[in-house]
Amino acid sequence: MQLMTAASNKLPVVVVDQSAGAAAYYVFDVASVQASLHNVLSATPLSEALKVDTQSPRKPVALAGVQSAAAGLPVIDNGRLLGITAADKPDYPEPTEADLARAGTSESSEGGRKRGFWRRGAKSEG
Repeated sequence: MQLMTAASNKLPVVVVDQSAGAAAYYVFDVASVQASLHNVLSATPLSEALKVDTQSPRKPVALAGVQSAAAGLPVIDNGRLLGITAADKPDYPEPTEADLARAGTSESSEGGRKRGFWRRGAKSEG
């Protein structure tokens, strides 16, 4: 079993069980996971602590079917967990991989060095 957090506005936690061959997805919220794991010994299996055997797994939806999917379903694209469908839009969209690749690539005019917070603060004094 793997414990994964997915990017969404409600902070869901997805537990992926691959013990039976095909992946089974169980969706929890952070508060219920914290409550379930409170006072549980580290040797206790995750499936036992979260009582996964008493729940039915959520059927994942493909990325193309997200618009018509019910809220709370895992979104899968080429076997990769992308997130969870939500009933409302997040206040701030999650950064894309292109956004992350662009982060921190701007350089200052000072010899090609990146300007960090402290360097910007020093420049504004004078």
